[in-house]
Order: sequence, then C-alpha cells, then structure tokens
Amino acid sequence: MIKKGEQLDILAIGLDSFSIETIKKSLRENKLEYQISFLNDVSELDSFKKRSLHAVFFYSNRQSQKTVDDIRRIHQIIPRAGITLLSPRPEYQGIVGAFRAGLFDFLSLPIDKHELRTVIYRLKLHGAIQGGQWNPERAVLHLFSRPESFSTVTDIASSLDQYLSLFFEIEKEIEFSSNLKILDSLKEKLKFSDRQLLRIKRFLSDDIGLIFGLRFVGDRFYFLVKRGNGKLSYMVTKNTSQYSIKDILSDYLANVLRTSLSILYESKRREDMRMMSLTDEVTGVFNQRKLSEDLELYIGRHQHDKVGFSLLFVDIDHFKNVNDQFGHVVGSQLLIDMSNVLKGQLRSSDLVYRYGGDEFIVLLPRTNVVETKKIALRISEAVKAAEFNIDQDKKYRLSLSIGLAEFPTDATTAKSIIDFADKMMYMSKKSGRGKVFHVNEVVA
Repeated sequence: MIKKGEQLDILAIGLDSFSIETIKKSLRENKLEYQISFLNDVSELDSFKKRSLHAVFFYSNRQSQKTVDDIRRIHQIIPRAGITLLSPRPEYQGIVGAFRAGLFDFLSLPIDKHELRTVIYRLKLHGAIQGGQWNPERAVLHLFSRPESFSTVTDIASSLDQYLSLFFEIEKEIEFSSNLKILDSLKEKLKFSDRQLLRIKRFLSDDIGLIFGLRFVGDRFYFLVKRGNGKLSYMVTKNTSQYSIKDILSDYLANVLRTSLSILYESKRREDMRMMSLTDEVTGVFNQRKLSEDLELYIGRHQHDKVGFSLLFVDIDHFKNVNDQFGHVVGSQLLIDMSNVLKGQLRSSDLVYRYGGDEFIVLLPRTNVVETKKIALRISEAVKAAEFNIDQDKKYRLSLSIGLAEFPTDATTAKSIIDFADKMMYMSKKSGRGKVFHVNEVVA
C-alpha cells in the first residue's frame, strides 16, 4: 500500500488540462505526494520503458479496438502501473476488452469526483502488488481467477506478463513472428541438443502450452512465451523476489494456464460453430438469422441512447439472366464478388447480410438518411464501374436497385423496417433499375 508521505509517480497520456487539475486536486485531498509526467500519445511511450510508475491515466476517444491495443501496449511497457482509462464514450464491449488487456480502472468523462476518489483509493491499495508483497499463489489467484473471461491467447499472455513482472526483472526480450525463425536462432545461439530442440518443437505445436523453460543459470531464467497469432518471445529474466523459481513457476501456475487455454479454445470452438450458423455459406457474409439478432440489438440500444440506424435493401438487376446464361457456378461466384464490392465501399462498423437469392441487406449504425443516400450512391457507382469475370475472356457488368429505410423515422420494428426498405427497392426497380430510392425521391 502507498504509505503517507510516499510519492505516487503518475503518467498522464492525452489528458486535457481540466482533467489533470481535477486529478491533482483529488490527490492533494487524499494527502498524497505525487509527481506527474505527461505524454500526448501512446506512440511516445518507449521513453518510459525503464521507469517505475505507480499509475497511468490514459485518455481515449477512439474506436474500442484501438483503445484496447493501446492499453495492452501501456501494460507491456509499464506492467506494474495501474492503468485508468478516461473516455467520454463508454462502450461495454470496449471496456471489457480493455480490462482483459490490463486495464486497472475506468473513469467516464466528465470526471465524477466521487468516482475519482474511489480510483485513487484503489491505486493506493495497488501498491501491494507493485511492492511484490503478494506470494506466487495469491498472485495466480488474483490474475487468473476468472479463466472464462479471457478472449484470446494474447489476453492470457498479458496476465502472465503481469505475474512474471511481480517476481522477475526482464533483462532481454526478443519477439519472433514464426516458429522456424526462433528454432534457427536458438540452435545457433544456445547450442541446444537435438533432444532439447525436439522438446521445443513439441511445445510450439502444443495448443495448451504457453510458457516453456529453457534453462536456469543462478538467479536467471531463460524461457519462451507464446503471444498468440503465431508470435512468441524469447525472454531472459532475473529473479528479484524472495521466492525460488520453482515456487514462482509452480505446477499450480502451469495447471491454471492450461485450464485457461483449454476454456479459451473450447469457447472459440463453440463460437466458431455459432458463427457458421450465422454466416451465408456461399458469400461468407452474414445471413438472415444474424440480421434478426442485430436488428433486435440495435432497436434495443435505441431505447437507451436514442441513436438510430439505416438499412439498404440491395437487389442485383437482371441477375436471373446470369444464372440462365452462364450457370449457377458462375452465378455463385458473382454473388461472392458482389459481396466483396459491397464490403469494400462500407465502413468497418457497417454490416452486410445476404437476405436470399440475389438480395443483400446492409445495416448502417448511427447513420441518418442523408449519410445513407451518399453511401448507397457510392455502392451503386462502384458496382456500375466494376467488371465481373465470367471466365478468362469474358467480363460482365451489373447494376443494383437499392431501397433505403431509416429507423425509427420510417419504421419501428425489425420486420417493418425490412419491409419498408424492400418496398423502396421495388420502387427503385420501377423507376428504371440501377437507382437509389427513398420515399418519393429517386437518386440516379
């Protein structure tokens, strides 16, 4: 625990002056000595690799995945610091991902003084971890108490990093992007025998293995850690704790890691099966079942945040001619190509579904009818400009009839908004095909 009179070393990343002054005031009210350093962005963080910090206050207003990646980077460079995220755009999935990446606490903006007081109190307690006052068993229980909460191997590796940092000082770390590269490097530098290399190969091919000890030399430990996505690290560490390496890297830790990985892979298997049931088998985009789920989700969200969305009902003009003239194999390939064109014209937050036959639906979150028309026109023009391959010598051109619907202006239920967009699409066809239609407005 941070004791009275002890200085709290803090790093503020991207914070505005008002937030900084609010934090300073709360620290003074808690009678805490402090020193604050400032950075504009996470990209400047490398200069703090050798610094021992108690806390990081990090502001982000970016998309959730970027925020999670930034928190993971902060946690990797300053593993003992309690990271508090400040954001004006709290989003449940983003916050969950941030905690999995190493987040310590969260503050919504503008800062509530009572919430800030709680965060600072928790940071004072967090000193127990920073000071290495936890024994290995308590640290394992703390960091891996909910193995079902890990969503990737990277999440588990991040918690393992935090665990190791409590007992070891990392003297060297080299990251490898492939198993072949690390085997070649280890063979050359560490002069392993064929038997040792065989054991390493087994570890690399074992989905449930995460950490592999290479050798002990005095108080130094050489090992490999898998990072996920095919990456792994070679690390050299020095034991700076009162515990033996055998106590730190115990069978208990190994069993917890294997359990966490087993749960993760089983969860991924179930999720893969679920996604197969929600994906169109021809095009790979989502299907009607997923559309129904997502519409209920966004309609439910509207009840809380009052933010609407829009739909595009997309029909490929004269597609029957393709199947009749060239066969269904060519027709299926054109559907795949069409789905790729659609995705290429959309934002990362937009969702594409195959509704049936040659019909697609596009869901545009947080988009009003004016923005929707622009997106629909962009899609229409991209398809008209594209040349679709029939075979090596033949090209084929297509056009789309697109109907628009805005929630909740045009409809207030999942079924009614699809029906409305469908009617708009038929009006587009009646107006001459290759058009975008909404209510009484035809856009060429």
